[in-house]
Amino acid sequence: MICRTERSRVLTTAAIAVALALATSCGSDKDSDSGTLGTIDGSSETSDDEGGDEGGDDTVGNGSNLQGAIIDFGEGKTEQSYDELLDSAFVDITQFWADQFPAVYGEDFEPVSGIYAHYPEREDLPPACDGPVPYSEVEGNAFFTSCGDIIVYDDAALLPGLVDKLGVAAVAVVAAHEYGHAIQQRAGVFNLGLPTVDIEQQADCFAGAWTAHVARGESEQLAFGDEDVKSGLVAMIEIRDTPGSDVFDPAGHGTAFDRVGAFQEGFIEGVERCSRFIEEPNPRVDLVFSPDELETSGNLLFGDAVSLLPPSLDTFWVPVLEQNGTEFTPPTLEGYPTDGPYPECDGRAEEEMKGHAVFCADTNTVAIDEQFAGNLYNQLGDLSFGYPIAAAYGDAVQTALGTGLEGEPRVLLNDCLVGAWLVDIVPIPGTEEASNPEQKIVLSAGDLDEVVVTAVILGDDASNTDVNGTAFEKIDAFRSGVLGGLPACESRLR
Repeated sequence: MICRTERSRVLTTAAIAVALALATSCGSDKDSDSGTLGTIDGSSETSDDEGGDEGGDDTVGNGSNLQGAIIDFGEGKTEQSYDELLDSAFVDITQFWADQFPAVYGEDFEPVSGIYAHYPEREDLPPACDGPVPYSEVEGNAFFTSCGDIIVYDDAALLPGLVDKLGVAAVAVVAAHEYGHAIQQRAGVFNLGLPTVDIEQQADCFAGAWTAHVARGESEQLAFGDEDVKSGLVAMIEIRDTPGSDVFDPAGHGTAFDRVGAFQEGFIEGVERCSRFIEEPNPRVDLVFSPDELETSGNLLFGDAVSLLPPSLDTFWVPVLEQNGTEFTPPTLEGYPTDGPYPECDGRAEEEMKGHAVFCADTNTVAIDEQFAGNLYNQLGDLSFGYPIAAAYGDAVQTALGTGLEGEPRVLLNDCLVGAWLVDIVPIPGTEEASNPEQKIVLSAGDLDEVVVTAVILGDDASNTDVNGTAFEKIDAFRSGVLGGLPACESRLR
């Protein structure tokens, strides 16, 4: 976020390692009709901590029995723990499209000509129409190219790095995304001259549709649980553009907010909806950093954000509730130490206070764990801790309205209400002025991604926990508020 009246600020608290690594985008040089995943800061080295055996060290040479049903592993490959799963994923993705492509596009389906694992030691290089593909062309990446009709992935750095961070299900999502580009080639999408970001959004949608197919138990090859679906979401975050960059750059792939949204759209609505992304693209929020914001990454100083957030929420919610004829006294913001003493808050237990932001109806306060807020700010940015504050404020709004919701539905409505508030501070295109001229802060590029990543952190691990909502559910509710405003949130009350 930025303050409209003070734009020369610089951060005094350096942002420390973010919860999820940022990625830059890169493309294949084989030809223009290709799709790429985006570069990941991965490493082929395995860690010594739990899960550090994700990569293997058994070298496969002549006479090896490592033979994929569909992947060409080549000779001299170091076995990876995900080899069998990835091969099964590609088998299932191929069958998925053999069923879906004729039904959606009305044409026969032809599988890709080849799928290749690549690594520095590989001598039998993947063949393309203009010659063999050297490892340097795929290093840190994965791509489909119509020059040879092949999918090639980095088996030395990209995939081992993803597995180390996210688990083996992430590589299956990579596979689905890249096969999505092959589907686009067959559907003629590459001939339309679209921006890269539009092509990537549709491939993200296709990946989501396939992931849902596996999660529903329709695959004979794989089974996905809640953690696997979460890995798919986080994979979309991993391959986002650097916050503040121009989404229409030829290498632009999209923000986390937009990539996760496209993945979710495919997961919920299926392939037919994804096929219409060209004519009916998923709504996006395209923001870039101003020169001043580049100095601060679009973040206010922590103390300034604490001071400016409550008035911004008041500016939005007080008129809304007045127009609704609802009596409302804005809550005040109160911080407390992470280990107590905790304020009296409607009889809440200590475990409900530590690491949380809550609305206390008895005192009409939004109370937040100060260390929890500071950690989120340092790790991710100002709206990362502004999100739980705004959600607790949303709980105050629900109390005033008497929604009667409890548990997970109430929490998810709060997530939606956070998105509705942010509509009020979205900048007018081409300016640094909020859409509501009464607002003193303006949404900055990267802010929406901060909320998305925080939702992943705060969400329930399983869909049957039903406390805070899963990461998938929280992001879906939040996006509904951002894109649909208050009417979208009101629909949750029906």
